[in-house]
Amino acid sequence: MRPARGTRRRRRRPHPRRRLAFRFSEEPMIRIITLMDNSPGRAGTTAEHGLCFLVERDGRSLLFDTGGSGAFLDNARGLGAEPGAAEALVVSHGHYDHGGGVRALLDRTAFNGPLYTGGGFFDKKWADEEPAPRYLGVDFDGDFLLSRRIEHRTVTASGGDTAFMEALPGVFVVNGFPRLHTRERPNPRFVVDRDGRRTMDDFRDEVCLAIEVPGGIAAVLGCAHPGIMNMLDAVRKAFGKTVVAVFGGSHLVDADAERISSTVDYLGATSCSLAALGHCTGDAGKASLAARLPAYRPLAVGAEYRL
Repeated sequence: MRPARGTRRRRRRPHPRRRLAFRFSEEPMIRIITLMDNSPGRAGTTAEHGLCFLVERDGRSLLFDTGGSGAFLDNARGLGAEPGAAEALVVSHGHYDHGGGVRALLDRTAFNGPLYTGGGFFDKKWADEEPAPRYLGVDFDGDFLLSRRIEHRTVTASGGDTAFMEALPGVFVVNGFPRLHTRERPNPRFVVDRDGRRTMDDFRDEVCLAIEVPGGIAAVLGCAHPGIMNMLDAVRKAFGKTVVAVFGGSHLVDADAERISSTVDYLGATSCSLAALGHCTGDAGKASLAARLPAYRPLAVGAEYRL
């Protein structure tokens, strides 16, 4: 029915749900795309021993690790992702399966953002194996970055503290993970050339991401050589927030049954509602996580997460 002449149309009040939806739209949009993992996933993609994530927040992105080769770029094309458009690159530590695709990224895309690492990233890293040590480090150095005009930014903690640097709004690169969990012991197989001698690698260069999300922090890990429990504890303490999601590698592949069980217990006792773990987690670790942790999701190439 039309209103009578001379009367004014009454404006409808907005439905409460519309206002609520608008408030939700103000929350940051976070998307994490798995461009490389040990496990095959989406059809048409390639898996290798390595890890790579594209992290997007409110339309801006950074690349976390690059796998062991340039294969992540081919996966990205098939997944509709654009790592070359990322504003920054973070490499979790100086092993080839995380920094092996840096040259390909710079050769095959227009990427020109800064590289974030921990201090000591370029120290030569090895696996102490027989009959001879095997080189595990990356295939580029600081001079290479200078030649490509890539700025190298290091995040270095000191004195047993945790340090962090903001790479994108709400996305932080974190270094320094005090070793408080005694079961997370360093593996003597990993050694490094430092200060003129070869010694057991303490992975002082390892960094992770801490992303501010609704309800707390999402942590993105490379290999978690310092220990996933140590790393998540440090992130929680540094930011004063709960870790509600964790992605990446846990390095349970070389852990004994006791450490695996302790890790699953730890994750189950936290407020972590999503544990998307793969890469160096290992078959035994994955089996235990799948059996006992409802929040666990196996990582695979092409897996995508929205927070």
